[in-house]
Amino acid sequence: MSKLVLTHDGAVIKEFMLDKERLTIGRKPGNDIHIDDPTISGEHAAILMLQHAYVEDLNSTNGTSLNGRPVTKRQLTNGDLIKIGRHEFKFIDDTVNEFERTVMISPQKNKKDAVEPPKKYQVSIVSGPKNGEVIALNKPYTTLGSPGGQVAVIAKRGSKYYLMPMSGTINAKPPLLNNTAIGVKSELLSSGDRIEVSGTQLEFQEQP
Repeated sequence: MSKLVLTHDGAVIKEFMLDKERLTIGRKPGNDIHIDDPTISGEHAAILMLQHAYVEDLNSTNGTSLNGRPVTKRQLTNGDLIKIGRHEFKFIDDTVNEFERTVMISPQKNKKDAVEPPKKYQVSIVSGPKNGEVIALNKPYTTLGSPGGQVAVIAKRGSKYYLMPMSGTINAKPPLLNNTAIGVKSELLSSGDRIEVSGTQLEFQEQP
């Protein structure tokens, strides 16, 4: 399981396991990772665990940096250093080590052992300026919406697909799933589900 290692002035303070889809870091006690530091905003940054891990700055006063460079949202890789206020986190992706330890040898299978390939899905735009266009969900994650407004991500996990909101602006309303606003947790998608992002309606469906 991936984790963050918190350091301050070069000393390791604590390790945090990234066992949720969204963890917040900030000065307020309600954050998943609470740091009492006046240089850190009440809700400073978030770690998003989708198909990949991301760090996202939550419009903090002093900003968030990744490997010495300021970022708003960026994918994380093993060993990345995240600077928040006077504290620094090291991102450790244990799956990298597990992958390196795995012997990549697959035994040959008989035809009778073959399994059906997983179904493929897409979203079709059913209203808005791009009505009729189709977006194939072939990538681990697909972003929907417009920068600075409503933004959502469809994450592919194995054979299942999930819809999760992403921060656009502070006042942006959450996307809709079957006419209901979604919360911070991801929602499992089923064929025929209707998604509305930035005024555009899309339908999640199996590829023909």
